[in-house]
Amino acid sequence: MTPAQRARRAIVLSRFDLPDAERLLVHSCEDCACPVTDQRSSPGGEISPADFAGGNVRWVSSNGALDMALDREHRVLFNPAGRGGVAVVNEPAHRIFRRFTEPAALRDARAAWPEGYDDVIRRLADCDLIHPAGHPPAPALSGSQTLTAWLHVTNDCNLRCPYCYVSKSAEGMDSSTGRAAVAAVFRSAVAHGFSAVKLKYAGGEASLNHSLVASLQAQARELASESGLELQATLLSNGVKLPRALVRMLAAEGVRIMISLDGIDGAHDAQRPFPTGKPSFPLVERTIADLIDQGQPPHLSVTITNRNAAGVADVVRFALERGLTFSLNFFRDNDCAASFPDMRYEEQTMISAMLGAFAVIEEFLPPWSVLGSILDRGQLLQPRERSCGVGQDYVVVDQRGRVAKCHMEIERTLGDVFVDDPLQLVRRDTSTVLNLAVSEKEGCRDCTWRYWCSGGCAVATFRATGRYDIKSPNCNIYKAIYPQALRLEALRLLKYAPPGPGRDDCPG
Repeated sequence: MTPAQRARRAIVLSRFDLPDAERLLVHSCEDCACPVTDQRSSPGGEISPADFAGGNVRWVSSNGALDMALDREHRVLFNPAGRGGVAVVNEPAHRIFRRFTEPAALRDARAAWPEGYDDVIRRLADCDLIHPAGHPPAPALSGSQTLTAWLHVTNDCNLRCPYCYVSKSAEGMDSSTGRAAVAAVFRSAVAHGFSAVKLKYAGGEASLNHSLVASLQAQARELASESGLELQATLLSNGVKLPRALVRMLAAEGVRIMISLDGIDGAHDAQRPFPTGKPSFPLVERTIADLIDQGQPPHLSVTITNRNAAGVADVVRFALERGLTFSLNFFRDNDCAASFPDMRYEEQTMISAMLGAFAVIEEFLPPWSVLGSILDRGQLLQPRERSCGVGQDYVVVDQRGRVAKCHMEIERTLGDVFVDDPLQLVRRDTSTVLNLAVSEKEGCRDCTWRYWCSGGCAVATFRATGRYDIKSPNCNIYKAIYPQALRLEALRLLKYAPPGPGRDDCPG
């Protein structure tokens, strides 16, 4: 290929160009009710040979598609109303995209683009960036196929985090209650046609009741096999101490480990101390190192408050230097945290913290996508009507076997696991948190990001506004950071998309 041909060749990159190892989607559902799956794992363009050969179908670029500069040679394209995700185009491909600002037949432009035109058109269509005129893409808003259950195996904890929503006690879940809870979750999963069950062993500090966790996981494995359901599980821990026997069991069972890490040294200790005020960071750091050495690298969950916002970039660097996945979660006000007003953040403080973290991510671009893990309850992996599974495909069971809608409101119970179908309790309830569709929220209906933010956490919104049918108090933060997150994904595509025809004029 001559230099002139290289300069002329049009290139489009999307996640479909990545090898399987780099398609990994990491999301922040480990500490919340947020099942997100990549429902579109392969290209889905519907351009036929007739469209090129002289068909009457005219194509047009998607109204509202975002078009941003990435560097001197590339631009970022993203259709908020589509399902195709982020695309990176070079200048020739961008000119092809712009060719369809007005409806046009594919054949009319083809002659001017002999090199790579057909491939570019198919890729633009696959990313929902162009479509047949009059038939814009509609977001796929189907529900999750996974029933997620939060099992509050103990109310006890060895730390006293000021932002925690749990009123601590020494009470733990006993074996009979735990077994009834797991059986009930599987009954609901089968009754409602789910294909998978995800268990979150939580608390308190779930590892304090590790013998029960081991017993329940064995039971869940048997029930999954009997019912033909996929089983996923995560242990949520503060990381102070994880018994080696527990870690071996988790590894054998394929249970993920999530560790809460809110900063480095004092930034972490400012909001995750022992009851005596003693710092916990040295112990958590050692646990993380031990898990890595044992081949069980944990997922890190970072809760951002006003206290640790300035140190968020440091903990992101800590994670990426060790090759660890992580999620960034905004502090959500609650009754237990009411006596700590310094936890509450201002918009600009949070935006600055997030952009600082993004700069570190750009420095250490990971092979996995961060679009589902760095945007609090929002995400840019898959369009959805609701920001989480509360009221739809999420069940919370407390240490006594009582059922609640959301772990943030675990004390607002609706019944118990001894009924035939605890999920039905959750779906029928209108007296506790209402997780409305984004189309029902004032300030969201016409927003560019509505199917990605979905209006934010319903509990946090109600706490701040007294309403469920209104946009998130974090709306301005989300709008400020979403374009920058798209930029990170574009840079990742340039870095990890494998060499191919024309990539020599598309340096990464």
